[in-house]
Amino acid sequence: MPVNTEHQTSNAEGPCAGIRVIEIATMVSGPYAGQMLGDLGANVIKIETTSGDPMRTNHPMHEGMSAYFSLFNRNKKSICLDLKSEEGKKIALELIAKADVVLENFKPDTMARLGLGYEVLKESNPGLIYASLSGFGPDGPYKDKPAYDHVIQALTGAMPVIGSPEEPTPIHHIIADKVASIMTCNAIVAALLYRERNGGQGQKVSTSLMKSYAAFLMPDLLNNYVFQTADVQKIPNIKIHHPLRVKDGYVMGHVQLNPQFKNLCKIFGREDLIEDERFNTPWARIFNYALFWKELEEPASKLTKAQVVAMADEYGVPLAPVNTMDEFMEDPQAKSSECFLDVEDPEYGRMRMSGFFADFENSPASVRQRAPKLGEHTEEILATLGKTDEEIDAVTKSGAVS
Repeated sequence: MPVNTEHQTSNAEGPCAGIRVIEIATMVSGPYAGQMLGDLGANVIKIETTSGDPMRTNHPMHEGMSAYFSLFNRNKKSICLDLKSEEGKKIALELIAKADVVLENFKPDTMARLGLGYEVLKESNPGLIYASLSGFGPDGPYKDKPAYDHVIQALTGAMPVIGSPEEPTPIHHIIADKVASIMTCNAIVAALLYRERNGGQGQKVSTSLMKSYAAFLMPDLLNNYVFQTADVQKIPNIKIHHPLRVKDGYVMGHVQLNPQFKNLCKIFGREDLIEDERFNTPWARIFNYALFWKELEEPASKLTKAQVVAMADEYGVPLAPVNTMDEFMEDPQAKSSECFLDVEDPEYGRMRMSGFFADFENSPASVRQRAPKLGEHTEEILATLGKTDEEIDAVTKSGAVS
């Protein structure tokens, strides 16, 4: 069944309506930031090479459209330019001269070598927000190193915590890229706000996979390092997350408060644990979580997920079923919150996409169009620059555009 699309497919203008973004980025980190700006109403033009964003080649695929590409590139228009040609670079400069934002995610100095660095661009567009998202930032000993998601996960210290020092474990998703995308989008919006309040002054904004992911991790990984001049007791790496097997799968919960702990004991008929000194305070439970959840395994094995969740809801215990993706897409709260959207496309049929993460009362984010085919809007975009059909035909024949 289609999921609810009542709000996020509306035609109301988003909070970034009227902002023009030129995205020169590939794969995940840059394109996802561009997609978020597009969801917020910005007009996003994606400049691609004639071979296209490499993400276009990822499977699964339907009628030449990659599912992965479509999930990071909706609400954009695509133009193919050969940025190494003088005519291609000239067209890019024309587009950027009318833009509010340039978003790129290449190694430092790559854009400058193409003649599209910030120092050049700000001369003709002093109000430009130039957002550069790289692996390690514009400076430092690693600035020229290649970086992908799991390289950053390995570097930033969380893998021995997620797993153990003996078996370091990454998060099995492109989380560092996506975190960097969100933070880059935040930085761009902040720079636009600064521009509005300071006479139209643009600026360069630099973010990196490493610094963004570190900022995301550090608030709860730095606890043993906060007090640098005091001798305080450090706490060990404690595993507090314990899925609990039930008759038809797993559930998982977190009991922070004493009333929640007592009610969870009642749900499983283990009131004898309520006064157990290993578990009867929040701090004791943190150190003994594995033992506590093990005590619940036997009574839990006799109940279904639905039964446990129903009792948890009745008793006010934070607990949920461990869902598959199929089950989550049928979850009533996920549907109500529009975590997923179904969009009907005349060419590709029904396409399911992720929803936007914030709800705006007066200026909602929206999904207005699927991800573009390679160069789908080249002629349309060139026409907005005032180029005639003859000029468009000439630059196409030259190979500068396609």
